[in-house]
Amino acid sequence: MHTQPSLHATSGVKLRKPLAIRQHASKQKGAVTLLVALTLPILIGAAALAVDMAHLHVVRNELQNDADAAALAGAHVLYNSTTGSTDWSLAQTQAQAAIALNRATGIQLTEGRVQTGYWNLTGSATSLQGLPMTPTVNDAPAVQVTVRKAEGQNSGPVRTFLAGILGTSTVPLQATAVAGVTSPGRASLTFPVAMSQCMYQKFWNMSAQPPAPVNDPKTGKPYVFKIGSLYHYDNCDSGQWTALNFSGKGANTIDQILAHDQELFDPPPPMLSIGDTVFMDSGSKTSLYKAVEQCIKAKEYPCNTVVMPVLDQVVAGTNATITGFACLKILGAVGGNQKFIEVQMSNTCPPIPSGGVGPNYGVVSPPSLFR
Repeated sequence: MHTQPSLHATSGVKLRKPLAIRQHASKQKGAVTLLVALTLPILIGAAALAVDMAHLHVVRNELQNDADAAALAGAHVLYNSTTGSTDWSLAQTQAQAAIALNRATGIQLTEGRVQTGYWNLTGSATSLQGLPMTPTVNDAPAVQVTVRKAEGQNSGPVRTFLAGILGTSTVPLQATAVAGVTSPGRASLTFPVAMSQCMYQKFWNMSAQPPAPVNDPKTGKPYVFKIGSLYHYDNCDSGQWTALNFSGKGANTIDQILAHDQELFDPPPPMLSIGDTVFMDSGSKTSLYKAVEQCIKAKEYPCNTVVMPVLDQVVAGTNATITGFACLKILGAVGGNQKFIEVQMSNTCPPIPSGGVGPNYGVVSPPSLFR
């Protein structure tokens, strides 16, 4: 009896695909090969562009950091707190020297362009205003630094990795920074006396360039004048004790401020801004004039040169609005029947913790980047 052989049991027999299927697969392989050949340059170009764009972004950031550092280096010496003047030459020299301390693409920079002038803080002028010029209240002294990697500058333009395939082997890059000093719109104050706006106007020449104290024609130096309580002096010759923005009021808190009591300053009080109000303490507080004398003689935190708020008016027992921050030299204090602090207007206060922008009453903020 014969049995029909099973298909599964058949060995040594290969099943072949029909001819039509084989021809179709061959055509597909050919199409894919053609597609890859056509798109490969695009893919390589995209990869080259991505790699080089990332590299150029890194180098651009390096140049910007270099320009920022050099501009700030110049701005740090732009204002001479000893003379209260602007030292354009020193600022330019310092910024130029700082350029050579920085690198881009691992190579030390050797040159850059440094300019000095005024930067308009309101944006009405969008570029550095060169010297000589007559600045407005919104123009701040500034240093501008531009560094470039280009033909003939700082080892030439930036070399690309893969973009040369597309015909771009180098790319020039540059960065610009502007830094300077401003008069603050807010400040951390540590001298607990406020003076009236009308007193400030008598002894400060806002129209001078830069603004400066009014000089006594007899001495050729800033006027020496007294700040005393409204109880003893007219409004335009008066000031008043104030606890500023510290918690608490009265003679004890003010005495702690003069002594720079660490418990009172930890944590530091928030800054006061132009437009804020402060409370004017009442009473003459005779004991505090002696505390001022002790503060002047102190080795740490002396009261020789201080920043004082200028108020729209000074009336004991009321709030008054801050219009600016003035720099004063404290020469002495007298208690007894007279009760006054002897002072001179000044523009030699060192930069203080501050921010914002306000009128130039002789106080400057630490240097900062404008652009």
